[in-house]
Amino acid sequence: MILDTNLLKTLEEVLEEIHPSLFKRLTIGIAKEEIDKIASANRVDFCEEVYDLFTWKNGVSHMGISSVEQLLIFPDGIPFSIMEAVGVYNSHAITKQLFEPDYFPLFSDGNENILLINLDEDNAAYKTICLYSPSLLGTGTPIPIYDSLVNLITTVIACYQKKAFWLVNDCLEVDSDAHYSIASNLNPNSQYWQYM
Repeated sequence: MILDTNLLKTLEEVLEEIHPSLFKRLTIGIAKEEIDKIASANRVDFCEEVYDLFTWKNGVSHMGISSVEQLLIFPDGIPFSIMEAVGVYNSHAITKQLFEPDYFPLFSDGNENILLINLDEDNAAYKTICLYSPSLLGTGTPIPIYDSLVNLITTVIACYQKKAFWLVNDCLEVDSDAHYSIASNLNPNSQYWQYM
């Protein structure tokens, strides 16, 4: 397991304390064998981090929400279930060819922005988390926003602990300056923070 179980436990504790309604909506993870079948059926080679994420939790329940903002763990951070992710992958990467099939979706903002993991082992950005947001970036090319999935989770935990993220009426609020400072320090190799 690449994703440290202590790191995931810390994230669970933070969410349970600060965002308990979202914590309760996180759905139970799925078996590695089921992920293998999905990967094989869609001709995708997942790295261990993808397995770790979906065996830990498999997305979030959308039932009974009044706003997608209630599902955000962090900006652009509504976790996909593996089947939602496959649907976006097939639609955006395979059918519409909006991004290369070496990227696989993990999170979204509920609208256009999608966080993708780079699965191209020959790419220097392998395993980085990249933002796909043509309207924000002015291009359809995903750019690195988190150095890894571990860095993403570490950033989220730090932002909650340092009050860069908080909730108002069960919806995520962000101190953009504090978020930038924390994220850019924890993700020094990600281009996104150099541009913003």
